[in-house]
Amino acid sequence: MKTYFNILFLLSLSTFVFGQETGRLNITSTPEGCWVRIDSILVGKTPLTDLEVAAGNHNVQIYPPQNGIWNVETRELTVTVSPNRSESLNATFANPVYINCVPYGAALYSDTSFISKTPVYLSYDEHHGQSFRLVKKGYKSYEFVLNSPNAVIAQLEKDDSFIATQHQPELLGVIPKQHFKSKFTLLAVSVATHWASFYLKNVADKKFEKYERASDPALIDQYWNSTKKYDRLADISLGVSFASLAGLIYMVIWQ
Repeated sequence: MKTYFNILFLLSLSTFVFGQETGRLNITSTPEGCWVRIDSILVGKTPLTDLEVAAGNHNVQIYPPQNGIWNVETRELTVTVSPNRSESLNATFANPVYINCVPYGAALYSDTSFISKTPVYLSYDEHHGQSFRLVKKGYKSYEFVLNSPNAVIAQLEKDDSFIATQHQPELLGVIPKQHFKSKFTLLAVSVATHWASFYLKNVADKKFEKYERASDPALIDQYWNSTKKYDRLADISLGVSFASLAGLIYMVIWQ
C-alpha cells in the first residue's frame, strides 16, 4: 500500500512539473526598442514575438527607450494568458523631443513652472506650441517655442554683467567694491562718530567726578551743565554711528 501511494505522489509531481500549461505573448511598441519587464523580470526589448509564458495573469511593464521626463509614460499592463493561446500587447509613446544646452545643466521652465534640468526629453504632442526658457547661473536666459519635433540644442551666452559682479574686488577684504565711495564714507563716519562718542563720554564722566567733589555752588552748576552737555553730544555721536552702520549694512546686502 505504501508503495502504491508513493507512485501516485510521483505521478502527481511529474504532472505539475512537466505538464504546466503555457501560452505565448507578442509585445510591440511605437517606437521600437523599448525595454519590457514581465512580473518584474526583464525579458528584452520590443518587438518580442512568441514569448512563452505560464498561463494565467501577468503584469507587463513597457519602458520608453529614452531617459528623462518622457519616462513618466511607462506603460503598465495586465494580461491574462490562456493555455496554448497567443496574446498581443502594444504600447505607443508620444513623439519625444530632446532638449539640451551648452553648457548643460540649465533649468528648463514653461512660463514660471520648473520642469527639469537639461538634458531632458519632452513629449512633442503634449508641449507643441508652448514657450520655454532655459536658465543657468552666469549665462543669459534662452527662450524658444517648441514648434518642431527636432532636437533643441541651445548655445548659452555668458552674462558679462554677472561675471563683472562676481569678480568685483572687495573693500577691506569684506565689502564688495560697488558704490565704493558711499560705502567707504559710511564706514568712515560710523567709525569716527563711534570713537567721538567714546571720547565725549569720558569727558562727561570726568566733569561728573568734578561735580561730585566741588563745594562752590558756581562750580557745581558749571560742572553739572558740562556733564549734561557732553553726555548729550556722546549720545548724538553714538546715534550717528549706528545710523551710518545700518546704512552700510543695507548697501552691502541689497546694493
